[in-house]
Amino acid sequence: MGLITIADHIHDIAENSVNAGAKNVYIKIIENIDTFFFSVEDDAGGIRPDILERIFDPFVTTRKKEIRRVGLGLPFLKQATEATGGYVKINSELGKGTRTEALFYKSHIDCQPVGNLTDTFLVLLLNQNINWQIERCYDGECYEIASKTIKEYLGNLDTPEKITLLEEFLKEMESQIGDKR
Repeated sequence: MGLITIADHIHDIAENSVNAGAKNVYIKIIENIDTFFFSVEDDAGGIRPDILERIFDPFVTTRKKEIRRVGLGLPFLKQATEATGGYVKINSELGKGTRTEALFYKSHIDCQPVGNLTDTFLVLLLNQNINWQIERCYDGECYEIASKTIKEYLGNLDTPEKITLLEEFLKEMESQIGDKR
């Protein structure tokens, strides 16, 4: 397995939302020269209080035991953020949804690389059963992309041509805000 990146953490948290039954997932990323903040908010119905209080324990998971007996995504995220002086917070309201947020200090020697956000966004957006809304900012320059807008312009992402168009769009948006880096 290769180096884990911040983009991998975002993908993992978003997949947790999908697996929990979310229909709407909002991802916000605010990055600058020194910090990388992200939040993932969903409407999956929240986390039971008994699970929430032990959410960072690697031996706690809501998966079926036949699939995997441990849940390592959140403990790894917590370790990665705190290694940089950052944090991870989870707020959940039973019956409503969950918001996970994380802050990394990029200048810290132990900070993981950001990774490929374009590929992360593309993979998530290919799950057309979820209403995705992604807001991405770098040093005050932002762009947003939403499943609803993609559907209006491309319809279903059911051909390689449509997927390539979306990928090129995402790369272009990243390069426009990336000019400041």
